[in-house]
Amino acid sequence: MIDLLVFSLVTYFRYLLLYFYFYFAGRSLIILIEKIFLANKQLPKILLSTKINIFYPILGLIFIGNLLILFHFFIPLKSVAIFFLLLLALLPNFYNVNKEINFKNLVTVNNFFYFVLIPSILLISSSDINFHYDAAYYHLNNQNWLRESNLIIGFVNIFWPFGMSSIYEYLSSILWFEGSLIFLHYLSLIFVHFFYSFIYYQVFISENKFLRNGSILLLFFSILDNFGYMGGRNGFIYIQEVGKQDIPVAILLSVTSLLIVSKFKEEKIESLDVICISLISLFIIQLKVSGVYIFYLYLFLFVFCIRKNLFTIKKLMTFQIPLFSFSIIWLVKNYLTTGCLIFPLSLTCKNTFSWYVDGSTEKVEEYTTATSFAFMEYFIDPNLTFVMWFNEFFYSEKYSVFTDYYRSVYLNFLFSLMFVFFVKIILFKKYKNEKSFFYISTSYIFISVMYLIFFGPIPRYTIGILCSVILFLGFSTNDFRFKVNKLFLYTIFLISIGLLPRLNSYINFIETKNIALSDPRPSNEVSRNISTINWVKPESGDRCWIDLNCTMEEGNIKIHTEGFFKTASKK
Repeated sequence: MIDLLVFSLVTYFRYLLLYFYFYFAGRSLIILIEKIFLANKQLPKILLSTKINIFYPILGLIFIGNLLILFHFFIPLKSVAIFFLLLLALLPNFYNVNKEINFKNLVTVNNFFYFVLIPSILLISSSDINFHYDAAYYHLNNQNWLRESNLIIGFVNIFWPFGMSSIYEYLSSILWFEGSLIFLHYLSLIFVHFFYSFIYYQVFISENKFLRNGSILLLFFSILDNFGYMGGRNGFIYIQEVGKQDIPVAILLSVTSLLIVSKFKEEKIESLDVICISLISLFIIQLKVSGVYIFYLYLFLFVFCIRKNLFTIKKLMTFQIPLFSFSIIWLVKNYLTTGCLIFPLSLTCKNTFSWYVDGSTEKVEEYTTATSFAFMEYFIDPNLTFVMWFNEFFYSEKYSVFTDYYRSVYLNFLFSLMFVFFVKIILFKKYKNEKSFFYISTSYIFISVMYLIFFGPIPRYTIGILCSVILFLGFSTNDFRFKVNKLFLYTIFLISIGLLPRLNSYINFIETKNIALSDPRPSNEVSRNISTINWVKPESGDRCWIDLNCTMEEGNIKIHTEGFFKTASKK
């Protein structure tokens, strides 16, 4: 019992150390924005209809992630200088210190949920977590390159997936502390922690009934995720294996789209809301380019602000300076490492780089579309039809393991949607929306679904829009039909988050009292000199783990070390 308690406390405080670093980094970003762009002396208490400190960790990830992209132009990310610079990022907090903090006010039921209960339950997954297949295929090795070298021009030539280097890789690369790299898992949990803190606030504290009702319906939806055809899974978020960023993207997509649409309904938005929505929308793209459809809503918000005379065009453009600054850094990084502004979108690959291999991006584009079971290749080929794609996606004999799973998820989603709709009718009075609001919300869902069908409709890519559909149901609701006991709401909230870690996680947590994630470094890392690297392939399979000598790329790859930037070429 004592061993279990010690393990629990050590795990909890390690996570909390990471969480609060990004928490205060996010607070730093808000202080800088307030002082530079808004000339406010005090921090607001509310951001995007939510208590502002719930957003701090996400804003901290945005701030630090983009600083890391910038720093990596000049120094490797394992450098001691990086950690010194990251500590400097916290300094703005000292410009806004609340000297009247009453520590008694910090001990509340809400804070217990935010900072103790939610993370404690999520951390149970640490005892049963493992690396995603793609982590060993390219994510970890990508991070290792970021750690060992500053920016490499033509980085994509070392291995094509490195071209899709997400901001998530930069954030992950500074977290190689523990013998098991468990902090990479904690990074993913910060997003889930944010998600449940956001839902908790909307359900129990928020005065916005539309956000509250949508969040309650999502809790019902989350519980249904554990039941159904082939054991469940209906499109709700889950604790993903280490190394992938699909769930963080899904969480930010669903929350951001909900908040943007809610601003249309309120017809009111603060200056800081506009700036933060801009940064979060960009962050979604930086995490995974496939989240680009969030900009459909974002552009609507921009036009909405102008039409309603909420801000002048000049003011709105001023609010975009942080967005433009981070965007330029990200696009320059993309262009130098891949030859494309957005990889692997071949239309953006106009360059005269000697190291760029003509036609290489088109091949990657075709490959990623095919492996995502996308409709695009059927759309292009006049001999293929939508019905043929549909049958191949849901009833393929060759890929039956995948298609059976896809079929089960989307069937469970439809059944869950009907059940949640039934719950909505029972719990809430009906609210009739204006036609313009209806068109905006439904067109966003339609365009998102069409985009995903064309470019990648596998479930881990569609979680964000599926959760958004459930959350959007709250916009057609009004007050409760009858008095709902708060104890009932607390119960479904606890059931929802309690079911997120797998049963096996609870068992391992109690029995093993240890984290499950292994350390790939001792058995995989080899001594190397980047200037005289000798390329090898894995002894078996296609996973290089973290060996910089290893690549699955074909061709004669050379790394030229002349000058400040190294250059990778295959010519």
